[in-house]
Amino acid sequence: MSTATALLSDALPHYDTAPPAPVAKAKPAKRRPLVKAKPVSAVAPAANAATVRWATFGVGFTLVLSAMLNGHANSQHATQAWAGWLMGISIPVLVLVLAKVAGEKYRDDQKAISYLAGGSGVSLLFLSIWHCATSIALLTGSGMFLAVPLAIAVDAGLVSLEIALVSEPR
Repeated sequence: MSTATALLSDALPHYDTAPPAPVAKAKPAKRRPLVKAKPVSAVAPAANAATVRWATFGVGFTLVLSAMLNGHANSQHATQAWAGWLMGISIPVLVLVLAKVAGEKYRDDQKAISYLAGGSGVSLLFLSIWHCATSIALLTGSGMFLAVPLAIAVDAGLVSLEIALVSEPR
């Protein structure tokens, strides 16, 4: 063996001559006992009585308020005042009925009917908001800029309270 080879062999580690180091075996992981899932009860949580009471009161109150404001606005333009009042009172009732039907049909997974009823209700809701805003402006002397937000609060409040009632657990 030459000196260069000897020097080189001394500088390099000798992998082939030393036995491989023993590899420590990993301990098997301890198995945890399976956590049993709690059974899901078939009974839905009970409805909150206070929410139902307040939402029912709110639906009645906003329904009457919206009906009076719609009736007043329609009677201003009708040739016979009683016909205008009748038309005006019927609009928020129809909004309420359509909201109720849309919500119930949605819960029953009949989406197409739900969307049709909801769309009809929304179009009547916009009409009702405008009529309420007109009446508020006439009765209070305020401009439409101030009357429209109050009208939205009354009519959208009616629908949102009805949604709260429909979405309560049965």
